[in-house]
This record gives sequence, C-alpha cells and structure tokens, in this order.
Amino acid sequence: MTIQELLERSLAIREVYRELEVTHHGSEWTIEEDLLGLSNDIGNLNRLVMTKQGRYYDETPYHLEQKLAENIWWLVELSQRLGIDLEAELEQFLSDKEDRFGISDKGGNHGTIYSG
Repeated sequence: MTIQELLERSLAIREVYRELEVTHHGSEWTIEEDLLGLSNDIGNLNRLVMTKQGRYYDETPYHLEQKLAENIWWLVELSQRLGIDLEAELEQFLSDKEDRFGISDKGGNHGTIYSG
C-alpha cells in the first residue's frame, strides 16, 4: 500500500464515522475528540506492549498488531483534519534524519551510526 492509498482509504473510513457521529450525536467529533480517541487507543497500545513484554496481564479485547495499525490510522486522520501533508512531512522528517546520521537511501548505507 502506498502512502496515497493509506490517505485515501483512511479518509473514506473517517467519512463513515462522521455520518455515524452525526446520526447518533447530532454533530461530528471535534479534532479534540479525535485526539482523545487517539489518546485512549495509545493507552490500550501501552498495555498490549507491556503484555507482550511480560510486564502486564492482557485484559483488553484487542490485539497488539491491530491496535498499532489503528493508532497509525488516527494519526493519518488527524493530519488530514489539520491540513497537514503527511507524505511531505514524512519525507522531510526521514530526509532530515538520514542527513543527520549520514544515512544514504541511494547507496545502501542504511544503519550507519551517527558519530558527531
């Protein structure tokens, strides 16, 4: 899946949620309510990671892989609502880190340790 496909599919899913919110609550969730949804799911993800590490017992009905994907979805959804070009920002972030750590994505030099 490309980032563009991720964005398009995420937007389509969010549109269905908006319809449900309007039907059941009279209005769509605010950005703050979406952020609260993400925060809740991050808490669930924390418990699932702790369970995987043997530091917590699993009492949630979720699976780690699904919850990790859902948290990524929330971030995509929030970026769209905030008007952030996620693909461009990810490209810039990764390029900045590669430059800082001397990693070349064209020369197969991934994994170089930053020494300065």
